[in-house]
Amino acid sequence: MRTPFDDGASRQLLLALQWDDEPTLASFEPGANGLALEALHKLLTTTEGGALYLWGPTSSGKSHLLRACCGEVQKSERWALYLTPHSPPSHWPSLDTLAHAGPGALLAVDDVQSCAAWQQDVLFGLFNAARQFNVAFVAAGDAAPAQLNLRADIRTRLAWGLALALEPLDDGAKQRVLQRMAASRGFELRDDLSRYILSHHARDMISLLDLVSRLDAYAMQHARATSIPLLKAMLAHADSTTHSTTKL
Repeated sequence: MRTPFDDGASRQLLLALQWDDEPTLASFEPGANGLALEALHKLLTTTEGGALYLWGPTSSGKSHLLRACCGEVQKSERWALYLTPHSPPSHWPSLDTLAHAGPGALLAVDDVQSCAAWQQDVLFGLFNAARQFNVAFVAAGDAAPAQLNLRADIRTRLAWGLALALEPLDDGAKQRVLQRMAASRGFELRDDLSRYILSHHARDMISLLDLVSRLDAYAMQHARATSIPLLKAMLAHADSTTHSTTKL
């Protein structure tokens, strides 16, 4: 049963105890990306390695899929590592680590288009080691391999395996994702409210999911059901708070 939080301290506790929305392959809404999901499932069921590169615009699901794949592998007690250009040098594995990763291991590298020169040096060696030691390799970027502003040998290796473009979700798929997220948090996101959100607010999935999360917290704080009027009240309150802060 959902319990409202009444005072300021309780509200802070609520915001600190947000639900864990760790991505999974099962929670991924494929839309027009069924082929990519199928390719990932196939890659994760083999112990012979392989390479897959996914590319597409922001919020097309790249990070969700890479993190979900690592989670699937780790649940099977196999080695998996998720890297981004923001990962510190200490998180980037040695070639020896890949050599001893074991059957069914996975290395996932996200946002490769933003890799610095030193990261490209490491990535070149990791890709070759993954191929040598049968470690599955999945990478993602914002463009096809040939169009990436990376070293030529990196672009070539990203194109060695299967390269698939991801398409953004249409409105129907976005609505299903938002309603599924709401259901997992214990409340109903009615069709009228989800359509209103899609037609009046930022349309990328990161912003949409953040908005629904904030609405959930606001509804619990005020002990009210989610609705269009409540959403408007939340946004008006956020705007007034922002303006007050700006004046100080």
